[in-house]
Amino acid sequence: MRLRLETDYGIRCMLYLAQQTDYVQAGKIAAAMDVPENVIPRVLSRLKKAGLVQARSGVTGGHKLGRPASEITMLDIISCMEDHTMLGRCLGDSAKTPEQSGAIAGMQHYFLELQQVMENSMRSVTVEQMLTEQTA
Repeated sequence: MRLRLETDYGIRCMLYLAQQTDYVQAGKIAAAMDVPENVIPRVLSRLKKAGLVQARSGVTGGHKLGRPASEITMLDIISCMEDHTMLGRCLGDSAKTPEQSGAIAGMQHYFLELQQVMENSMRSVTVEQMLTEQTA
């Protein structure tokens, strides 16, 4: 699986917001984390829709984390930014012929195991941990 550039931007935004105590305007996030200003509204919108970010309008408005950094995992962020997180197309395929049945089942089993390892790994890393390890 290759992550989209917007997913990278989403992770950057979350790491930045985790270091803030109040609402931050989108332009400030974009400048601080080297995210293009024309992309940041779409990224923040996806994060907000997933409940990872809160938004407030007005002079003191902006964005902040929707819940504590210790409760937000990499899987949370990646799942809301990516259309799918499947490692291989074969996880969604079904056999069309009897000859394909054994091969596809074998592939599906192997990729399903890898998929679970990947998701468990992403589920075990929080935004808070990433920040802690970054400063260590």
